[in-house]
Amino acid sequence: MKLYALAFLLAAVVFVECNHTFLGTNVNRPLVYHHDVQYGSKIFRKRVENMYFALPQVPSNIGRAIQGILAFDMTHTGASANVTQGGLGFNFVNLRMKSDRGEKIHFDVYIYA
Repeated sequence: MKLYALAFLLAAVVFVECNHTFLGTNVNRPLVYHHDVQYGSKIFRKRVENMYFALPQVPSNIGRAIQGILAFDMTHTGASANVTQGGLGFNFVNLRMKSDRGEKIHFDVYIYA
């Protein structure tokens, strides 16, 4: 019975449209970067911006890689954030953020190593 309930919950989550981006994990991982990304809107156009982050080259980061990326859409619209380069398993990431037509970009980005 518990298996059926879990399968139903998973199916319900899959069918719900979500505008947040969750990659990897943040469980027991240190937060290495947090940024509130905001760009104004363009009238009748979609706004596309890139955010680049690389782990600093300090002795404590040698051999570390990005383990989790969370990008929360604070506008609650159809905006999207996608990884175009690097990401999980790399020491850098490039996020491409795209807004809805005529809307601003506002993402809360967390990166864990």
